[in-house]
Amino acid sequence: MDNKRQPTAIIIADAHFHVQPDPAEMRRVERFLDLLAIARQADHLVLLGDIFDFWFDYPHFRLDGYDALLQGLDEVCRAGVKIHFIGGNHDIWASRYFHERYGSEPDGGPVQLELGGLRVRFEHGDGLLSHDWLYSTFRAIVRTTAGIALAKSLHPEILFAISTWLSGKSRNASRDEGREIEDKAAAWLAGHDGGDWNLMVMGHVHHNFEVTVGGRTLCAPAGWFDRLEYGLIRDGELVLQDFDRDPPPEL
Repeated sequence: MDNKRQPTAIIIADAHFHVQPDPAEMRRVERFLDLLAIARQADHLVLLGDIFDFWFDYPHFRLDGYDALLQGLDEVCRAGVKIHFIGGNHDIWASRYFHERYGSEPDGGPVQLELGGLRVRFEHGDGLLSHDWLYSTFRAIVRTTAGIALAKSLHPEILFAISTWLSGKSRNASRDEGREIEDKAAAWLAGHDGGDWNLMVMGHVHHNFEVTVGGRTLCAPAGWFDRLEYGLIRDGELVLQDFDRDPPPEL
């Protein structure tokens, strides 16, 4: 009998933390830090993007804020946990900073891991299931060399204002929107048989779902909003947990 311990991973997506959080958001920040404390016992911490509502790495400038979050991640890194940062459409520009500070993948792109018999692909998911023009336009800007050059030419306050306006679109999906997301996920799985993975975990949609087609599964946590939801891979299985309602994971 093989009693070898299987690798564990904690997965978090779509917190949209602001540089200057209001009192209501501070509770979400504090609970996020509580989860990071638990994540020190895991093998992997996967940040699926839009953890930060706005981030841009100017050559000689970084917005004040996020210090508590970054220090919490420092503790995770010092514990020997491998941190993976998949940039979202709000924080893809953090990828270089995260690579230098935490040793994550340098491009902030999708990541694939072998976790206890699961071949798991992690993506933020913007542009995967739909072609919303607002998100598609912003995604094109933030993920191209020309878009980065354009952004660097803007004053930080202007770029911050644009991102803040776009972040007003960030919210939990309604029940009808949730059904539509799940239908699109099933259609996407049925039409994409490439890739050496049997599980994909994505963010971006702010809706908890799990869809299986043809032996492959696509799922997403709801995000860190009204429900403080995260993914846990342990013993070769993925579960989506509510940090307020479910018992703390044993890793």
